[in-house]
Amino acid sequence: MLNAARQTPQPPAHTPLRPGDEPFWEGIVRSRAVDEWTETDLVLASQLARCQRDIEVEQGLLDREGTTLVNERGTVVVNPRGSVLELYSRRQLSLMRSLKMVGVSTGDPRDLTKKRTLERQSRLVRLEVEDDGLLA
Repeated sequence: MLNAARQTPQPPAHTPLRPGDEPFWEGIVRSRAVDEWTETDLVLASQLARCQRDIEVEQGLLDREGTTLVNERGTVVVNPRGSVLELYSRRQLSLMRSLKMVGVSTGDPRDLTKKRTLERQSRLVRLEVEDDGLLA
C-alpha cells in the first residue's frame, strides 16, 4: 500500500526522456514495485524507454515504406530500416536482461508476484479515491 501511495519513479536528470518516451517509461517502471528500483536501474529503464520508442518509430516508417525499396539503379533491395530495427531489438533485449525483466526474477517469484499484485490493486484504489474527490 505504501508503494502505491508513492509517486512513480522519475528518470534521472542525466538520462532525460524525449517527448513520446513517457508511455514506455510508465510501462517499464510499473512492472516493479516502487521500492525495487535503484538509481542504476532507473538509468537503464530510461534507456529502455527511449529504445522502445525508437523501435515503434522505425517500425511505423518500415510499415509505410515496405520491407523492400528500389535503389537509384532500379534494383530492389532490402529496406535498411529492417537492420536498424534488429539493432534496436537486440539493444532492448540487452537492457531488459540487465534489468532482470526477461523471464527471470530475483527473489522468490511468488513473493514478487504477490507484492506487485498488491501494489497494482492499491494504485487502483488510490485512483478511485482521487476521482471521488473525497480526500484532499
